[in-house]
Amino acid sequence: MEENIAAVQDEAIVSEDVAGMSLASEETVPPKKKRRHINQAKLQDNLWGWIFCIPLIVGTVWFVYAALVMALLLSFTDFSIGGTDSSTLMQFLGDYANHIYQRTEIQRDPETNRIIGELIVSDPFYWYKSIFTTTSTMVQGKDFTINQMGAYLFNTVFYMIGIPIGMVLSMFFAVCMSRDIKGGNVFRVLYYIPCVASSISIVYTFKIMFDTSGVMNSLFGSEGLDWLGGTKTWNEVTGQEIESAFMATPYWCQGLLQKCVIVIMSVWKGLGGTIILYVAGLSGVNAATKEAAQIDGANGWQIFWKVTMPDLYPTIFYNIVTSVIGGMQIYAEPVLLFGEATARDALSSTSGYVSLVWKYGLTAEGNSGKQPSAGAAYGMFLAVIIFVMTLFQFWLDSRKKD
Repeated sequence: MEENIAAVQDEAIVSEDVAGMSLASEETVPPKKKRRHINQAKLQDNLWGWIFCIPLIVGTVWFVYAALVMALLLSFTDFSIGGTDSSTLMQFLGDYANHIYQRTEIQRDPETNRIIGELIVSDPFYWYKSIFTTTSTMVQGKDFTINQMGAYLFNTVFYMIGIPIGMVLSMFFAVCMSRDIKGGNVFRVLYYIPCVASSISIVYTFKIMFDTSGVMNSLFGSEGLDWLGGTKTWNEVTGQEIESAFMATPYWCQGLLQKCVIVIMSVWKGLGGTIILYVAGLSGVNAATKEAAQIDGANGWQIFWKVTMPDLYPTIFYNIVTSVIGGMQIYAEPVLLFGEATARDALSSTSGYVSLVWKYGLTAEGNSGKQPSAGAAYGMFLAVIIFVMTLFQFWLDSRKKD
């Protein structure tokens, strides 16, 4: 009997060991992964999505990022197109180190001040230095000179006066159009027409309007005033003869009159797009908050500043950022309306900063040929200005949110 009991216990122990070994073996063997079912419809949608995105991705990488890197590299070199020492871009990039801009320094004896030789020095920042040193002779045969970059940048900043003017006007019209009045949609269409009209047609319309015998002179009672092509100076206007660049050159008198025409045209042309954005923003203002303010006795002006404006702030911020970026890149309107001074020693009273990129990078003079290196330097400096201004606006926005 005892022997049978012992045998049964031994069998139980063996079975437990076998079961433990089988469990251990099952734990060590990884479970088989289930094969994922491929959704053919979703795969096809993703494929078509990437097909439509590829042109945009390739265009952005090549025409924006690659162009930006290439412009930065060119700005440190003496690369030219069509000059006496030109080469293809690929040859140039292959021999990049030997094309860093070089200048010649005259070596003089410190005791006698005699020229004893010349030394060629690599100066990769030559074009960036020239931005702040290049000067142009003022027109009308005057000997006054002015920094080219400063003059063209002043023109650009002057045109940006139209940004706050356009913002206020578009806000006013948007509030009026958001009212429940008959024909509101018709007015929205009418104000948006300039946005889809050709820039050339708008420019020539303004040329006719601001002609010496045009409608603007008839309105202001200033028949004969030449808004577009005159050469008036402050000396002529005041009857004085002060020998200074401000008083004796048209840049500061006739140039201001011409720039005002550009500001008026820019405001009128961009008004429709900004109005549409503000109308859309006003439709998202919290109606319950406005009703609560009215119940509390707030008048229309208080409701506008305390309720409408805070809800409209994202739209305002977007308009300011995009308007500043676009305003710094103004080029076509002044050139179409007044033409452009193509000679590098000539000074334009109306051309924006972007014209410098055109003049130095895409127009050839003498044996120097076209100099994309100089144009790239002007372009990179403009990019830095826009980047800093945009960062400043975002910084102000973050402070407001805090």
